[in-house]
Amino acid sequence: MTPLRNHRPGLAPSLDDVRAVSYIRQSKRREDDSQASPMAQRDRCASLISSKGWKEAGHFEDVGKSGWDPSIHRPGFEEMMAAVRGGHVDAVVVFSLSRLTRRGALEAMRIIEELESHGVRLVSVEEPHLDTSTPVGVGILAIIAGLAQQESDMKSAYVSATKDTLRRAGSHVSGVAPYGFTTERRMNGKLSVMRLVPDPVEAPYVRDMAKWAAEGMSASQIAKRLNEDGAPTKVTTLGKSGAKRLAARRARGTSESVERPAWVSSTVLRILRDPRLAGYAIEWQGRVLPTKDADGEPVPGKMGRRVILRDDEGQPIEAHDALIPAEDWWQLQDVLDGRTQTVVRSGRRVATLLAGHGLLFCDVCGSVMVSDKRGEKPYYKCNRAGGVVAGHGGLVIGQEAADYETAGRVWARLTAMDPEDPDDLEWLAEAARRFARQGDTSQRDAERASVRAELEHVRESRRILHTDRLAGVYSDKTGTQMFQESMARLSAHEERTAERLAQLDSAENRTIQLPNEWTGVDGDPIGEGSTWSGWDLKTKREFLALFLDSVRIAKSVGRGRNANTTDRVILRWAESPQPEGA
Repeated sequence: MTPLRNHRPGLAPSLDDVRAVSYIRQSKRREDDSQASPMAQRDRCASLISSKGWKEAGHFEDVGKSGWDPSIHRPGFEEMMAAVRGGHVDAVVVFSLSRLTRRGALEAMRIIEELESHGVRLVSVEEPHLDTSTPVGVGILAIIAGLAQQESDMKSAYVSATKDTLRRAGSHVSGVAPYGFTTERRMNGKLSVMRLVPDPVEAPYVRDMAKWAAEGMSASQIAKRLNEDGAPTKVTTLGKSGAKRLAARRARGTSESVERPAWVSSTVLRILRDPRLAGYAIEWQGRVLPTKDADGEPVPGKMGRRVILRDDEGQPIEAHDALIPAEDWWQLQDVLDGRTQTVVRSGRRVATLLAGHGLLFCDVCGSVMVSDKRGEKPYYKCNRAGGVVAGHGGLVIGQEAADYETAGRVWARLTAMDPEDPDDLEWLAEAARRFARQGDTSQRDAERASVRAELEHVRESRRILHTDRLAGVYSDKTGTQMFQESMARLSAHEERTAERLAQLDSAENRTIQLPNEWTGVDGDPIGEGSTWSGWDLKTKREFLALFLDSVRIAKSVGRGRNANTTDRVILRWAESPQPEGA
């Protein structure tokens, strides 16, 4: 049969032998006694087709699919439109226009325009006056579509407001629980919230990841170890649900299938960066959902990042059962950001006095230096390959000579202290502060580390907010208000955190005495029988860290006996950290 089509104005289409198909959609997978349920929709559409004497040519449906979100793929709808384009359909019957689309009159008119271009009419069970073959029907269509969009927008606004209320109460509001957690429903006042609690299977692996990262293992090394140990991923622990997620992910991608989900470095970092590990509630910062432009082309979104959700006073909201202590999580962020002296070490290298703990650097390129052996002779070498930096040439120095020169000069200055020299006094005072910090295991020391890390985190959040604003993320009126509110909360919290840190640092700066045997040495301070010679490697490292900020090795002028080893060792003496902006 020729599809329904008006070949000239005033010509009514033939209604003989009409091939009609039905289309239904439901956002949630449920079967109940409501007329909007999939079964009820299908029965009502079939009854209308039968009452008109039309031939039922097919049925299409999308259950569990949103009619508003442009990023949602509706296979049933696409299959129906393919039949329309192929000339196999004369009429499309829907339960109501909202089942076809909730994206407003413009989107509805686009669909109707394509149907009409193929001579296909649209009929609605719930809107009997909707008949796209007449101008009145088209007008009614626009009104109904507008009302459908208004209903959808109001529902969306209500859902968003509800989620925001629950989020402010610390609830996990949507999606699968993050790796390491499962959910547990609890009452928070009058609100029923979903609290994250440690998952007995996943939580131990998260604690191992945090431990390995704190010890200097890289994210890629952690991922490799998890794969070797057969650690389950989230997809694995979700069972059948996880298998469906994996199948959908593979259907969207182009990579070859693997036997089981594998750990990758980006997944490890995403887990370790999550504030929920420390029990904090989170919100998304700089997140932009994918959309489509005016031509229907996809516009990619922006992932953004999880940040700590704070109350009106800027204090973190603690909403979940922590997997690791808060102070450990803050220190972990320092490690991941490279703000600590943790250096990743190869298992082939043997621990040495200067290399491997953020003290030894190349003076030519600034890179860290590592230990190595040539034959049986140990030496330090720049970690950067020769030829990368002009005049570099692969810088090396004998390990024994560098260790001896560094330790000797520290002890020489310490034993020759001038009590009238302000530089010596300030140097000794800073060493004393570091010595007290090494032995301070009190709650105040843990709080100081946590507050210092949190202060840096707040300042980084402010920098990200400014960057996102410059990129246009907060360009509209609502975005501007969100930006201003976030900045106000962060600024207030930064001020309080900085004040608290100053109080803790002030309490620390009490009078501290270094051991007398360090300043009253007779004879060779590093020779046989000396205090230095009796220490183990760990104690020697801790000692040097009190008096030095770094040791830099300059380029050699000569070779062998003519090498200027003494002049090549450049010591940067310990100094008090300068306040930001000083």
